Amino acid sequence: MFISDLISNVALLLVFSFFYELRWIDSIYSQKLLPKIFAGIIIGGIGIFLIYTPWTYQAGISFDFRSVLLSIAGLYLGAIPTLGAILIMSVFRFFLGGDHAFMGISLIISSGLFGIVCRYFLQKRGIKNTIGILYAFGLLVHLFMLIWLIWLPKEEFLPIVRFIAIPVIIIYPIITVLLGILMNRQLENWHNHKARERLLNSERKFVMMLEGINMIFVNLDLDKNIISCNKYMLQVTGYQEDELVGRNWIDTFVCEDEKEELVAAFQKFMDTDSVLHYYENKIQTKENEILDIAWHNMLITDDDGSVKSIASLGENITDKKAIFDKLKEAKEKAEGSNRLKSVFLQNVSHEIRTPMNGILGFINLLKERHVDEKTRSSYYDIINASGERLLKTVNGLIDIAKIETHQIHVHTSEVNVNKVLSEHVTGARPLAAKRNNQVIYDSKLLPPEVRLHTDRNLLESILSNLLSNAIKFTSDGTIEVGGKDNGSDIVFFVSDTGIGIPKGRLDAIFDRFVQADLNLTRRHEGTGLGLSIAKAYSHLLGGDLWVESEEGKGSTFFFKIPKYGESTLETVITETKNTEEFRKDDRKV
Repeated sequence: MFISDLISNVALLLVFSFFYELRWIDSIYSQKLLPKIFAGIIIGGIGIFLIYTPWTYQAGISFDFRSVLLSIAGLYLGAIPTLGAILIMSVFRFFLGGDHAFMGISLIISSGLFGIVCRYFLQKRGIKNTIGILYAFGLLVHLFMLIWLIWLPKEEFLPIVRFIAIPVIIIYPIITVLLGILMNRQLENWHNHKARERLLNSERKFVMMLEGINMIFVNLDLDKNIISCNKYMLQVTGYQEDELVGRNWIDTFVCEDEKEELVAAFQKFMDTDSVLHYYENKIQTKENEILDIAWHNMLITDDDGSVKSIASLGENITDKKAIFDKLKEAKEKAEGSNRLKSVFLQNVSHEIRTPMNGILGFINLLKERHVDEKTRSSYYDIINASGERLLKTVNGLIDIAKIETHQIHVHTSEVNVNKVLSEHVTGARPLAAKRNNQVIYDSKLLPPEVRLHTDRNLLESILSNLLSNAIKFTSDGTIEVGGKDNGSDIVFFVSDTGIGIPKGRLDAIFDRFVQADLNLTRRHEGTGLGLSIAKAYSHLLGGDLWVESEEGKGSTFFFKIPKYGESTLETVITETKNTEEFRKDDRKV
């Protein structure tokens, strides 16, 4: 009977632990009140069954494990469920009555409160419920339980204490320890289960994130073969997943000229885990498109710390890099423009100050009375030349200002091409002779009757600027002028045997305020506006202007004008590109 009753009490404690594992651990860590109240009701019901099924230690003396139940409930479940159980069991014990009802109620209250207080104290100190702690806890609870025997009559107190001390000190703490160990295991299992759930949720969210973000993800084994990748990588590279899994990353994606460098970087990363945390390189897609990728890499290790794979997250920075390159180019152009502005201001100040000094200086000399007529005449010539030079500078500035503000209007009329060329060649010869240059007009390629419908003033301005430029940069040489009827266009050319233009400066000479070599600005007078004005005028007339040159051998400037093309101001801004075939024809000219 003793053993069966003891087993019955233990079974009820196991029922308590079953509910603890099944439902109550979740309620402990929940902010909801109702599950905790419900747990208190269940614990109170188990306690009533324990009171109804005591185990008989000796005739007239019975025990139950209500103190173990309530103290463990306080230690593991906390205040709300335990207080609920105390209330239910105390009310039941009160209505049950008997000689020792008050002592029984005191035992119920003290056991539960002792468990609650110990839980608070142990959690605050961060102390875990080890076997030693559980035994000390069970011993203290039941030593404290003996205090309530003072409610017994004096003649019964000492005999009963001596009689029950051994089971109270030995059996109850052991049962407390065993129940605590079981609940510790259940709590550990619950934590492990929750950790697995969190891990699975994290993995699920991580996979969803990798599939959803616009970044490349790839997992490589130690031989740099692809284990897995996300959809975005497949999207940007053009491959299917079954085409990539198992293939070598470097052989598949890395450009030939970067393979050796990347293999070395990978190896260093494997050895030191320090190089490839951020790394940029190019990859080649299935369609041979080159993409710039910025990688963030990390090593994946097992529990022993051994490297198992490499995880890489890459950002496609192709567009960003292109924008950056454009910004860098724009910055360089802006800095270049700033330098050109300084050169322009120096040139303009020189081109204005020099002739003005000449004019003012020789006017003062003319005031001298002793100046003879011959000298006076030479002074007049110098003043006139300086005035023309100053006027040319001012006219150039005015022309470029008009081009900038779209104030130049095109007035077309019929123009005799041969006549215009012949007049300009004749007019340029005296100036060219001062530098020992010969100016030749080649009329073989232009029929005498050829006509243009264009603006004569703008056409003559283009020719004047090109001839002036050729004379300026040629000494003891030949300047040849001519044209060719190309069907819908007339292609003009001005060729010289002068100093030529460096290959790297061929495009820059058409920028405003620039000469072929900035070092030439003091050796050759001028603001550097002539070619820019000529090119703008050719666009206004619906054509284009370009140059072919070899440094030290001379230059040939070509410009084409449509015979009957309509000209608009927008053509100043829109560059007209010439085909290679057209250029070949012009070279024959």
